[in-house]
Amino acid sequence: MKSQRKGTQRAEAAEASKKAILDAAEALFAEKGYEATSLQEICDLAGVTRGLPNYFFGSKEALYRCVLERAMVRGQALVTFLREQVASPSASAEEILRIAIGRLFDDFVAHPTFIRLTEWEALQGRYLGDLPLQVQVLHEALQLLRENFGWQGDPEQFLIDLVALCWFPIAHTKTFLKALGIDAHDPDFLARYKQHVIALLLKPAENHSGQE
Repeated sequence: MKSQRKGTQRAEAAEASKKAILDAAEALFAEKGYEATSLQEICDLAGVTRGLPNYFFGSKEALYRCVLERAMVRGQALVTFLREQVASPSASAEEILRIAIGRLFDDFVAHPTFIRLTEWEALQGRYLGDLPLQVQVLHEALQLLRENFGWQGDPEQFLIDLVALCWFPIAHTKTFLKALGIDAHDPDFLARYKQHVIALLLKPAENHSGQE
């Protein structure tokens, strides 16, 4: 019994260390980029010994890919949520999309490090374009649009517009929005902007449904 408890404690400590390493790596990779971030800096921020990242993940590159994949899990959760909503007979397509748009925007606001990581990926052309989980999430999202919402427009264009509109104010908090005198962290601004994005993206769907 005592050995079992010790084994459980060791497993919990290992999981806590892995999470601390992933959290520290995500913060530093987002702030400085992959090349400028060292494993020692990650260990210092995570409060772990130098050998643990390699022990858990194998290499700095493998750790970086795990950081990206962990971030994409939230996208998978959103797709899963959409599938569950589609299966509900009481949910309308417009309401499901309204909720999905709002949830994606809220996720970007809550996780700006993902925005910064992707900006670094765009500059360095590393993994995200071929990351299996991202490819899977996007393909599943497109399939949902095509098969379950009676979508008359271009689903690829809808996804591009969705990500671009939700992305911009988070990516350019300190550039474009600051120059306009807009506080991108202001809850009133975020609430107004989210409703604006929802209205813009759902208007084509409303127009199509009115033509049928």
